[in-house]
Amino acid sequence: MQRLLSFYRHNRLFCAILTAWILLFCGIRTAQHFSFGTNACDLSLFDYGMSSTLRGEIMADPFHQFGFGKFVPENGELKFERNKAGRWESHFTIHFTPIIFLYVPLYLIFDGPLFLLYLQVLFVGLSALFLYLIAKHVFKENLVPIVITTVYLLFRHLLIGLMHDIHMEMLFPFFILGAYYFIAVRKKPWLYFVFLSLALMIKEDIAVYLFFFGLFVFFKRKERKYGLLTSAVSLAYFIVALKIAIPHFRALAGMSGDYIYDHIVGRAGESLWQTALYYLLHPLSVIGGVPLGVFLGKLSDILSPLIWMPALSTSGLLMIPPIAAALISKNPQIYTFGIHYSATLLPFVFLAFIYGFKNIQTACLKRSRKERAGIGEGDAGICAVTAGRRRRFLKAAPAAALGLIVFMNVANSNIWRIINPSRYSHLRDYHDVRQVMDLIPGEASIAAQSALIPHVPKRRDIYMLPETGDGSKSAEYVLVHTGVNPWPYQKGELLNFVKRLRTNKSYTVIREIGDIVLFKRNS
Repeated sequence: MQRLLSFYRHNRLFCAILTAWILLFCGIRTAQHFSFGTNACDLSLFDYGMSSTLRGEIMADPFHQFGFGKFVPENGELKFERNKAGRWESHFTIHFTPIIFLYVPLYLIFDGPLFLLYLQVLFVGLSALFLYLIAKHVFKENLVPIVITTVYLLFRHLLIGLMHDIHMEMLFPFFILGAYYFIAVRKKPWLYFVFLSLALMIKEDIAVYLFFFGLFVFFKRKERKYGLLTSAVSLAYFIVALKIAIPHFRALAGMSGDYIYDHIVGRAGESLWQTALYYLLHPLSVIGGVPLGVFLGKLSDILSPLIWMPALSTSGLLMIPPIAAALISKNPQIYTFGIHYSATLLPFVFLAFIYGFKNIQTACLKRSRKERAGIGEGDAGICAVTAGRRRRFLKAAPAAALGLIVFMNVANSNIWRIINPSRYSHLRDYHDVRQVMDLIPGEASIAAQSALIPHVPKRRDIYMLPETGDGSKSAEYVLVHTGVNPWPYQKGELLNFVKRLRTNKSYTVIREIGDIVLFKRNS
């Protein structure tokens, strides 16, 4: 407690900024949730999965099937083509995310989607604490670290990932910055490995980034033993996750073989190992799988607001693995660093930014000293004046660059869109939706729009539209709100669905309030 109080006394401004940010975004995410800005995929996916884990069904949920199948528009209708996945199978058949076992005990006290939203805000906010401590160690002052941390907390791509439902990757900045802090600043290897182990548990592909992080620790930080151990453990974990853990859960679900990432890595029909070997032997083919102009434009969106300073430090090498992973993907959300897919890149970007800015500051200071040393007593006055102006410019240049970065990121930040009250206009509909849902019996089967599912009390028989049942028996109730996010429908497709259901003799409208419609299946 004394240490915390001491930290607060010496870092009051940072503590105030971080506390205000966390409280602000807890409030924003609450408003987002109650104005139907969250979805079944991926919020309810994890909400149901964690509740199921408490019952012994590890990460079982009825929504992960949408990671296997696809939505197909057909004559103004939207149909879901299911692949091999059935309903209520483990999310671990797709991704190995044992980090959720740290969440599950808390579900005995806080059960529900809001808890997950708050926890994501907390972890993202606290990642800024480690960034601040690293920057403070590098710059030996308070102001520059506070500015860098503020830029991070307002960074456009970070806020986009934060506001998009729940994704385990958003935990990565907290654990990797924590690991770096404990190996590079505090020199506490046991805490480094605690944070590293937790980072590994986020998702199987994190092991790839940590393998190269270990090489960085080995060569750059000169921590030979710990760097080598990091890479070895990461490689072993990657093999265990892909060859043992995920196949085990797939076998339990009646699926044979490994989960093939051909929809991500772009080598359809080949195993992950064949794909990895191919790219190792043909590294130039990495740039052939995505629209290069689009990719470079999106990468520039991340680095330009930092004036490309992360590229001015050898720490920028840490950015290469997540950038390469994006390059070999044929998934547009990945190679454009959309939604949460920038989360594995951003902590490395800001680590490199700290050291890149330090290099600029040091270079300007050295140049200024050389300018001063180069003027002797016998130099002409005009030379002294010119050199003096140059020295003042060199001293002011880093501060001016940092000021420009702050201005660019404040102007470019997604926060202005996030705090726009019109974004939460459907808060007024929440009471009406609850009133309509009260008409649905607790155990009745229901098909609902993705944006409404997080608000429907948990039940075994729940379907996300356009799914309405298992074929032999359709859902007893269908709930739709045509005014909120229609995903996976387009607006017109959702309106056509409601129109068709109105003329379907199997269903009757039992309650309608504005854009909210509840259908009940006829006996």
